[in-house]
Amino acid sequence: MKATLALIILAGFLGGTAWAGPEGVLKRARETRDQNNVRQDVAPVRPPTPPTPARQPAAPAPSGPLQQSLARVRADLAAIQANSPVTVTQKQQLAKDLLACAQGASKPSAATVAALADSLVSALAQKPLPEASRQRLVSDLAAVLNPANLPPAQMQAIYNDIQAIFQANGLPRTEAVKLADQARAIAAETRR
Repeated sequence: MKATLALIILAGFLGGTAWAGPEGVLKRARETRDQNNVRQDVAPVRPPTPPTPARQPAAPAPSGPLQQSLARVRADLAAIQANSPVTVTQKQQLAKDLLACAQGASKPSAATVAALADSLVSALAQKPLPEASRQRLVSDLAAVLNPANLPPAQMQAIYNDIQAIFQANGLPRTEAVKLADQARAIAAETRR
């Protein structure tokens, strides 16, 4: 009886694998691995990239006005307390300070920035970020708002980091993905 049950289970597993194909199984395995790594705050595994002969430009050091704007964003994020109501003024101030961080010729729309600010406030009101994670987030947001000199691969790493910061802090994956997607939308508007 046990042997028959084991054979049925094995046949079902092999049949399911055959229907899914190796690509589907590998994709599902990679996604599971990446989700587990995000929960443990481990950077996602990426295939090795061949070395390039020319150095890619590093993210530019923030200028004086940008540093001031980032300091205000950092203070806005630190002011949000867990399980306390967030005022409309706090949301508007965060959106205003985020918009001030955009230094390029093209700036993101106020509506897109306001949507990100609203999502950030909601996530931080559930559970504030530790100081180190908040510093990483502010650095990532600075890059998202000023993506002109950053290659697409580096921008993708920044979106993944934003998602990882919030997932490691206990935010559900869907909400963390939403934050990363909103950051991606802002960068797309700013790159124009």
